Amino acid sequence: MKKSKKTTRREFITRTGIATAGVALGATSLDASAYNHIAGANDKVNVGFIGIGNRGSQLLGLFMKQPDAQIAAFCDIYEPYLLRDRSKVDPRYLKDIGGQIPEMGETFPVKPVLYRDFRRLLENKDIDAVVIATPDHWHAIQMINAVNAGKDVYVEKPLTITIKEGRAMVNAQAATKKVVAVGLNRRGSKIYQKLAKDIQAGKIGKVTVGIAHRINNMYPSGIGRMKPEQPPKDFNWDMWLGPRAFREYQYNIAPYKFRWWSDYSSQMGNW
Repeated sequence: MKKSKKTTRREFITRTGIATAGVALGATSLDASAYNHIAGANDKVNVGFIGIGNRGSQLLGLFMKQPDAQIAAFCDIYEPYLLRDRSKVDPRYLKDIGGQIPEMGETFPVKPVLYRDFRRLLENKDIDAVVIATPDHWHAIQMINAVNAGKDVYVEKPLTITIKEGRAMVNAQAATKKVVAVGLNRRGSKIYQKLAKDIQAGKIGKVTVGIAHRINNMYPSGIGRMKPEQPPKDFNWDMWLGPRAFREYQYNIAPYKFRWWSDYSSQMGNW
């Protein structure tokens, strides 16, 4: 009798496009019971995080619960986030946007390697996959660089803020055959999946127009009108800007409030 060839977990994921969450580019669905029967399903995947502020820290908590994930590296442009030390966060940030400042202080079996430049993290051959949770204007460059460096990727929504960048990202995934998952949380929700099927089945009649609005400007006071100033000494503003045109640091842009500025994102894209 011919002996069957076992499939390792990483081979299976690469071949089928399975992702930890969200929607994968070219993915095939797989239920938990099938996944558990893959030989070597408990192999550790070394994961690096690019951007570990508000959303990045939420994702970190989720990945830390995965038995097959080894938290291997961090990269951020704000030193307190990189060091996972809330006590070092600028008091002004804590006062104004404390709810969006992560608690941090996690402990890890193996201390993650720290990077201040994502390109150095991608050069690390020991990293298998990366989680990208940076501001949206960085997503395309970092995702494309990551798959070209041989990494699988989970990238936060929105995938990008331009059609041209999005097409370049899809092409990069197709060329490298790496797993790329986009964190489209509502697309992954059973409620919204059922609603989409109901609409497509004509249960509410023919839909011809869809309208969405986003009007919240950070309740209750808005982001305010502010003048340029010096960033905190441990905040690398130049690296935060990255591919966008240079402008002086402004407190009501970063951290967190960048989605009210069209150069960096939009709340409509976010939602």
